[in-house]
Amino acid sequence: MKVFILGDLEGTAGVVDFQRQTYSDAKYYEQSKRLATLEISALIDGILEGGASEVWFLDGHGPGGVDYELMHSEAKMVIGRPLVAPWGLDESFDALFLYGHHSMANTERGVLCHSWNSRAIANCWLNGDLIGEIGFNAALAGSFGVPTVFISGDDTAVTEMRGYVPNVTTVETKIGLSQTSAVSLSPLKSRQLHQEAGREAVEKVSEIQLFSIAPPYEFVTELLDVDSVSLKAKQADVERVDTHKFKICSDTLVGIAQRR
Repeated sequence: MKVFILGDLEGTAGVVDFQRQTYSDAKYYEQSKRLATLEISALIDGILEGGASEVWFLDGHGPGGVDYELMHSEAKMVIGRPLVAPWGLDESFDALFLYGHHSMANTERGVLCHSWNSRAIANCWLNGDLIGEIGFNAALAGSFGVPTVFISGDDTAVTEMRGYVPNVTTVETKIGLSQTSAVSLSPLKSRQLHQEAGREAVEKVSEIQLFSIAPPYEFVTELLDVDSVSLKAKQADVERVDTHKFKICSDTLVGIAQRR
């Protein structure tokens, strides 16, 4: 069995603050990356115990969200910037795992909730429905026939994922109190749960229904800054919707991901 893990940083146990933990100039940024990497390595232990033979890992946190020196020895790491979707993900994979994810922008109590860019984007819609990274990534994998079988993150991220795949295997790393506060698991407990859930998710792959969205696709992005919309609208195949929104259209989700 071949598994693809798409990782982020905001859903890691103990991580609750943009300015102090997840931005590249944050005081505790390196510590956050270590915490995430140890959780990911525990997850990979479980995935391998469950019977997977090959595990790819992509760091999806913009400035980087892992310490590669601490990464599991069996991980095949998709690294570098820029990385263009679908990052090597294709029909050869049996399952997608979403590690350390966050809920979409404006989610009540969503710890570090945002949609792709916390400093620039207000909201995103796919074919008229609000969507964040969780739903989009699951749908992107689904377009290749790959089910999303696992997610870890705060309780709002887990709830968001269950709206797409009700019986997905989960690790709830923290319960949100606000966008920058939570009741969190300890790092050691979270690693233990990631290992157990990784094993369980592999064993349940055949039970997980595929989440997909039928083409064609219209992706609308609402930006916080008016000038940024003007700049974006100058690009080919980008249409300005109003003062703060632009849209792109495509027959494939890969086409949306590469241009959004």
